[in-house]
This record gives sequence, structure tokens and C-alpha cells, in this order.
Amino acid sequence: MIKMRLIRLLKGSGKYILYQVLWQWISLIAQIVIAINITQLIDNSFYNKISDSNIVKVIITVITGVFIRVLCDRFYTDASFHAGANVKRVLRNQIYEKVLRLGPAYREQVHTSEIVQMAGEGVEQLEVYFSRYLSQFFYSLLAPLTLFTVVMRISMKSAVILLIAVPLIPVVIMLVMIVAKRLLSSYFDIYYGLGDSFLEKLHGMTTLKIYQADKAAADDMDRESEQFRKITMKVLMM
Repeated sequence: MIKMRLIRLLKGSGKYILYQVLWQWISLIAQIVIAINITQLIDNSFYNKISDSNIVKVIITVITGVFIRVLCDRFYTDASFHAGANVKRVLRNQIYEKVLRLGPAYREQVHTSEIVQMAGEGVEQLEVYFSRYLSQFFYSLLAPLTLFTVVMRISMKSAVILLIAVPLIPVVIMLVMIVAKRLLSSYFDIYYGLGDSFLEKLHGMTTLKIYQADKAAADDMDRESEQFRKITMKVLMM
């Protein structure tokens, strides 16, 4: 999904997302040219119309296309890095400043473990969102139209069928997400609860040792970890 609040917060990454889409699209064009030339060579050889000049032309085209794709992959990686370069710094500063504004009473609104996980793994996931997901989302809209334009010159019926089949992918994903929504809610509740329990026991380690309750605390952590493992496996199965 597109989160406009996040995009406005990190609007400096917008041009790099555009670069990612551009390099992927150029790479797709190069791949199409390679495929067309190879299929034409196979067609000519089948009807005994092949010549040395055709072979040389196809070889040069394929080598050039592969070289262009390698360059596009390199430029795409660079743009991806720049798109997510400032994400961690900006978001972690925002989280830190928010905690400072709340003061010592922040625990009344949010658990310490949740803040730690949000500033750690949560920010890492958002970096992937900016550096990979957004560009792939826009590219997934552009690529089918490009393929439709190419295929329609060969077979209009095939092009229309492929274009109609494109929306089925997000529809299936949405159906799966509807089914998994309740499961994911339980997953994050257990996830944050496990982190909060671990942090609480870590802070109280001295007290647990004094009262010889560390073994019971370890058993509790084992049970909670096993519960989290099971819910994680269910999420992965979805």
C-alpha cells in the first residue's frame, strides 16, 4: 500500500524511486529486444533462411542487450541505496525526539520493548519499503502495458488475455491478506509481548537471582518463545 504520510516525511527519496523504475523499464526493453532477435533467429533457421550476417547481428544484439541490462541493474542498485539512505536516520531521529517530548511518562503510552523494536526492526522494514517496494509497485504497473504494446503486434488475443490476467495477482494477494489479517494481529501482539517480557526479566535479573526465581523466569521465556515460534510458522504458511 502507498502511505502518503511516509512519502511526505521522506520526500527526498522520490527522485531515486523514479530512477529505479526507469532503469528497470530500460532493462525490460533490452530483454524484449534480446528475446525478439533470438526467436527470429530460431524461426529463420527452421525455414532454412538463416545466414552468417543474421547470426552475427543476433550475437551483437544479445551482447549489447546483456551489457545494457548489467548497467541498468548496477544503476538500479545505486538508486535503491540512495532511496533508503536517509530513511533510518530520519525515522530514528523522529522516534527519539518523540520519546524526549513524552518524557519519563512515555511508558504510560507505549512499552519500552515496542520502542526498541520499532526503532530497530521496524525502521529496517521501512527502508525496504522505500528502497524496493515503491519502485516495484510502479514498475508492476508499467511493465504489463509495455508487454501489451509489444505482444499486440504479434497476437492481439494473447495480449488482451495477458493484460486481463494482470489484476488477478493483487486480487489474490488481497484475499490472502484478508484471511491473514486476524492471524497477523495475534502475531504482533505476541511479538511485542515477548519483547516486553524479555526486557522486564532482563531488568529484574538481579532480583530474580536473589529470590532464586531465575529458573522459573527462564521457563516462562521458553513457553513464550515456543508460542511465538508457532504463530510465526502459521504466518509463514499463509
